[in-house]
Amino acid sequence: MATKKSSSKDTDQQEIYVSRSEKKRQAKNIEEIAKELVALSPALIKKLPADDLLKTELLNSRDLKGGALKRQTKFIAGMLRETGSDEVLAFLTERKGSHLKQAGEFHELERLREDIITEVIEAREEAQRDQEHLTESWQSETIAVACRRFPALDHNALKKSALRYAATRKPVHRREMFRQLHAAMERQQFSEKTPPTSDSDEA
Repeated sequence: MATKKSSSKDTDQQEIYVSRSEKKRQAKNIEEIAKELVALSPALIKKLPADDLLKTELLNSRDLKGGALKRQTKFIAGMLRETGSDEVLAFLTERKGSHLKQAGEFHELERLREDIITEVIEAREEAQRDQEHLTESWQSETIAVACRRFPALDHNALKKSALRYAATRKPVHRREMFRQLHAAMERQQFSEKTPPTSDSDEA
């Protein structure tokens, strides 16, 4: 049976669809950056790695509200598309603790937690089919991945929380898993920011 070849027209339509989807995503990200810029204090606006025109528009937006503020924010987003937003985003991440970066980190932790939950529930169901109990001797590949990602993570404590959630399905254990992952991430970030102590410092 002959295989039907996709036409060049179908390929072109797929490329157009991907391009439009990507552009829409990028536009949304730039608008989020613009919202953060508008919320900056005048002191931080003056320190932005941006031209004077953008800084002036940001300062002018501080007294605006409602529809006027939304229009100004879209105008600033348009300026960012023309001038580029990489340096500004780096500034926000470093100086303000951009919520965009934080949101990405939270999504990573949530994804890890859900992967662990999926794995432990499947392991418990398999043990029940074999008329066995899932104990702390259970070896989780996903928790091992999380420990490699965050070396400060307490492997056994996270495993206990996962097992408790699988057994009871109580949200408190689900929240505890996220708290444990988040604490490990924060400890890692702190250790990365803290410079190593030299021998001369200890002397």
